[in-house]
Amino acid sequence: MKLPKPYGFNLLTRIVFVHAAMLLAVLASTLVHALERGTVVAAAFAAVGLVIACAGCAAMVGVARQRALRALVLLRWLLWLAVAKVLLGLLLSRWSGEAVTAHALLPILLNGAVLVGLAIYWSRPVHARYLASLVKA
Repeated sequence: MKLPKPYGFNLLTRIVFVHAAMLLAVLASTLVHALERGTVVAAAFAAVGLVIACAGCAAMVGVARQRALRALVLLRWLLWLAVAKVLLGLLLSRWSGEAVTAHALLPILLNGAVLVGLAIYWSRPVHARYLASLVKA
């Protein structure tokens, strides 16, 4: 029996894509600036963020278009990995002595807040049940 789409499925799918697009632009710019300044840690974090964002887009396509349960599992892992990366980046910037200015801190915290919300939403078991019902139907 095919279950109805979970509440907010289409909206949150679009939010993942928009967030990833904005993140790709910001991280590409951060990577270029970090390489120009010669800060290896910032460049590494930006590169890892780019990889996670690209993989997240691919996983979201798998969930939204192909209705793949494996893509949902991958999306969940990637979202929580991105949350951990943001938190680790904040801690490392604090410990390394690099000054994180107020105008740089706000986007980092907003990105973290969006990522936590997306990770919580896509971790709900209703999504796995919905995608599994599509396979059976």
